[in-house]
Amino acid sequence: MKCKLNNWLLGAAIALTGTFAACSDDDFGPTIFDTNNYPLDRSAYTFPLDTFIKKNFLEPYNLKFIYKMEDIGSDKQKNLIPASYENSVKLAVLSKYLWYDVYKQFGGEEFLKQNSPRIIHVIGSASYNPTSGTETLGTAEGGLKITLYKVNNLDENNIDLMNEYFFHVMHHEFGHILDQTSQRPLSFDLLSNGHYDPLDWSNKHDSLTASWGFVTPYASEQAREDWVEILSTYLTANQKSWDNLLATAYYDWEDLEMKDVAFYFTPADVTWFLGRQGKFLDNDGKVISDNETLNNIKKNGGSFFGSQLYHEMGDNVFYYHFANKSGVNLDSIGYLNPQRNGDYHIVRKVISRNGDGSAMTDSDGKVVYENLSDGGIDKINGRQLILDKLQMVRDWMMSAFNINIDAMREEIQRRQYATNEDGSFKFDEWGRYVNALTSPSASDPSRSVMEVLLDEVNQYKALQTK
Repeated sequence: MKCKLNNWLLGAAIALTGTFAACSDDDFGPTIFDTNNYPLDRSAYTFPLDTFIKKNFLEPYNLKFIYKMEDIGSDKQKNLIPASYENSVKLAVLSKYLWYDVYKQFGGEEFLKQNSPRIIHVIGSASYNPTSGTETLGTAEGGLKITLYKVNNLDENNIDLMNEYFFHVMHHEFGHILDQTSQRPLSFDLLSNGHYDPLDWSNKHDSLTASWGFVTPYASEQAREDWVEILSTYLTANQKSWDNLLATAYYDWEDLEMKDVAFYFTPADVTWFLGRQGKFLDNDGKVISDNETLNNIKKNGGSFFGSQLYHEMGDNVFYYHFANKSGVNLDSIGYLNPQRNGDYHIVRKVISRNGDGSAMTDSDGKVVYENLSDGGIDKINGRQLILDKLQMVRDWMMSAFNINIDAMREEIQRRQYATNEDGSFKFDEWGRYVNALTSPSASDPSRSVMEVLLDEVNQYKALQTK
């Protein structure tokens, strides 16, 4: 197509006001790009995976699944390494089984053709952000590309970690693409307006943010992240985890500096704490090391403020006995929450207190906690707010894409977790869901579901040449 440009000069001052183009219908000349479709190299070690990707991603959805890490498409500010071939095979078949096939079932093939990302780039290592102390699990760029990290940590034996590192991330990043395709309701952004914290969200404990109406701490970063975290969390969390989240969100939680909190330790607690690298400090903040004082603490226990103890156990979660204002030993649920600067905070349920500040107890002597039936102290009913946000996502997915996320979630769960003959989920002796991927396949009980899935790649080994 050849275009003639006509410039129009108007006014005595010869002001240039516009440039207009009149175009003919001539064809373009030959393309400068190589448009040949080259056959895959049958002698390559990676031929089976390359063929699987071509037939299951490239041809139906015009999607490039890049597992041979490309530096031009990577964050050069990070120290990254490629994904192993073996784990790339696993992620490719699982992406089809737990993501693409499910969306195809409930959204249709045309939905995927229109909304699928055009590039999935997988990286072997983690992507750490040293300035913020956080970790990037995935990115979505302009609705075209999704990058996934930590592929070398993929373990089909651990559904929870696979969801955290990969499938939660996939649904999260795909949610961003869908949000760019069909605008989320503007009213959603107002539900938690004033409670988003883009600078300090990573210092927040998940129990605290749940009480504010966020399904994860990252959801409290900004509204667009809140929106896709609702979607991805609901789709990947099993029912027990989801119910536990709502139960946590029913109560008020508080975040306190350790020095402001009193811990009650029995002598047995003290022995346990010291046996796990716990330390007690004196009034000057120095570690107590003399045996006489330590033996007295071991023998008598007692109440200690946060500034009088610390530990060296990294990110382990602790359950403590908290002393009320009068020093009476009362159970309270709490967690040590590490901060980016190396300090620790205590996150705990808010205890209902009498006018004198002492803890309120019920007829059985158990502590009464501030709950959210009336909004709690901060007047935020976290549980109801999460449910309200979920309903908005549910309605949007149906109206914009005709997808029933409840039915899709059920399908995802059944692909992840094993079921009994009556359709109920199986649980092991510890009450945990049984992994379906490592359970016997219905089509071949002598092999696991994962082994059968890998056949989708391994079948192409027969076509390889030496």
